[in-house]
Amino acid sequence: MSVSHSRRRFRAALAAAAMITTATTTAVGVGTSVANADPVPSVPTRFQEPGDRLLALDLTTLSTAGWAETDDSAAVDPAASAEGSDVPAEPSPAPPPAPAPLAVTPDDLARIVPGIQPEKIGQYIAPLNDAMTHNGIDTPVRQAAFIAQLAVESDSFRTFEEYASGRAYEGRADLGNTQPGDGERFKGRGAIQITGRHNYEKLSEHTGVDYVAHPELLAAPENAFTTAAWYWTSRNLNQVADTAGIVRVSEIVNGGHNALSRRVADFQRGLDVLIHP
Repeated sequence: MSVSHSRRRFRAALAAAAMITTATTTAVGVGTSVANADPVPSVPTRFQEPGDRLLALDLTTLSTAGWAETDDSAAVDPAASAEGSDVPAEPSPAPPPAPAPLAVTPDDLARIVPGIQPEKIGQYIAPLNDAMTHNGIDTPVRQAAFIAQLAVESDSFRTFEEYASGRAYEGRADLGNTQPGDGERFKGRGAIQITGRHNYEKLSEHTGVDYVAHPELLAAPENAFTTAAWYWTSRNLNQVADTAGIVRVSEIVNGGHNALSRRVADFQRGLDVLIHP
């Protein structure tokens, strides 16, 4: 029952009480003439003033009979409502994403590799960072070591194909060059100068690109850095850089100590730039 309904019933009770009081103080016999009517004795009443009628109502009786009910369903207990609600609580906010791996900026690259041609920086910076990000080359030590090797092998990013003809690799079984012409066909290419049939075959298996049939694709800028990162991770050079240092990294990449002082200098410069930008 609504509150407004309860109020209407309560007013009706008051009106009924008023009518009863008036009738008992003025009533005469009904159905006889006034002249012959026997006087009707007055019925004592507790009420003479309308203002006292409210006091005559037995509020307990009215409440029991439903006259003074209130609509409990209309009253909302906020605490009870919250506890009994079927609406699920809002989920906790997701934790913030992990910070992105360190990125090498164009300015960083120009400072690490002073000999790089300015017009090449904008072309190479994105694929370089992408290759490092997707292959765990994500600390200053690893990045400096990686860039130092690429800078020497590519002549400061001037070429992604070895200047020499590759004839010197002909017949090199340790490189997998077992067929005539393999030396020239599979000479050094890419940013890290991947060399030999064996490496081209493994790289093709890993990437799904047939570098054996199309070795020239390795020298394309869009492939030069991803293939260099493949070579890097296939030799576990992140761990080598972390533990053994730049000289050991250089020996694995180059097979000796060719341009070792340059590799070390570029590595140190890279650390200085990336740790103290």
